[in-house]
Amino acid sequence: MGTIIYMQNSSNAGEYGPTVDVGNQNTSNETGPVSPEGEQSNILEPNPQVEWPELNPPSPEEGEASGTWSSIITMFPKPIIPCYSCNTDQVGLVRLLNAAANYPPFWVYINDQVAVEGLDNGDMSQYGRVSAGDQTITVTDDNNYVYLKKQVQVPVNSAITIALYNTDSGLDIMVVDDYLCNGGINTGCFRVCNLSITNRKINVMLNGANIIFRDVDYKQVTNFQYATTGYYMVSVSSSSVYSGNLILTSNIYIRGNVSYTMYVFNWSLTQNAIRILIVEDRRN
Repeated sequence: MGTIIYMQNSSNAGEYGPTVDVGNQNTSNETGPVSPEGEQSNILEPNPQVEWPELNPPSPEEGEASGTWSSIITMFPKPIIPCYSCNTDQVGLVRLLNAAANYPPFWVYINDQVAVEGLDNGDMSQYGRVSAGDQTITVTDDNNYVYLKKQVQVPVNSAITIALYNTDSGLDIMVVDDYLCNGGINTGCFRVCNLSITNRKINVMLNGANIIFRDVDYKQVTNFQYATTGYYMVSVSSSSVYSGNLILTSNIYIRGNVSYTMYVFNWSLTQNAIRILIVEDRRN
C-alpha cells in the first residue's frame, strides 16, 4: 500500500509557511544508521508479481496564511494500464511522475501503448507491470505533439519511477529505483530527490536537525536514512542560506518498515516556486 502527499509554496516564500495540525508532535525521534554510500542492502526490492501498491489516502486537508499559500493534499494517483506487452515472465514495475512545470498535461506511452493520460504537474500514476528490458517512452500532449521519445531500461523483478522534469534544454526523464524499507516495525526509511531546476542545491531537515540531507543537488537521489516512527516536520531550504530562509515546511507521520521518497520540483519556473511530493511505499 502507498500514499502520496504534496505541498507547494508561493514563489516569494522565505519563512515558515502554514502547516496542517496533526495532533501531538513527537520531537524526540532519533535516526537510525545511514546506509553505506552507493549501497542499499537494508532495503528490499518490491515483488512485481504482486499487485503493489494500492492507494487509499485520507481526506484532503489545507492551510492558508497571508503572504504565502501552501497545502498538503493526499490524492488518488492517476490510473494506469496494468500491463504493457507482458509477453514474458521477466517483468518489472513502472510508475510515472510529472515533475515538469510550464507544460500541459501529458499523455505517456510505453512502446506505443497508452500508459497514462492527463498527467499534470504533481501527478503520479500507480505501478504497472512492464516487460523487462529496453522500453520506449513517448510523451505527448492532447494534440499529439511529441515532447520526448526515449528508451529506458526496465529491470527484472524490481520497481522504478520514471520522472518527467525540466532541464535547460526542455523536457527529460529520469529513472529512480524504488525500494521497500527493511527497518523494522519501529523504523522507517526516508530519502530525497531534487528535480528543481531553479533550486539546484537544497537542504532538507526533519524535526529541525534530527535528520539532515545537506546540499542535495539537482537530479540527485539521496541514500535512505532511518527514522524512528512518529511525527516529523520536514523543512526545505536553499543550501546557500542554510540557517534560515526556509522555502517550505510540511508535517509527516513516518511508519515502521515503510519507505518514503520526497520529490522536490517546480510548479513554476521561478526561484523558490517549488513543490514537494512525499511518496509512501509499504508492503500490503
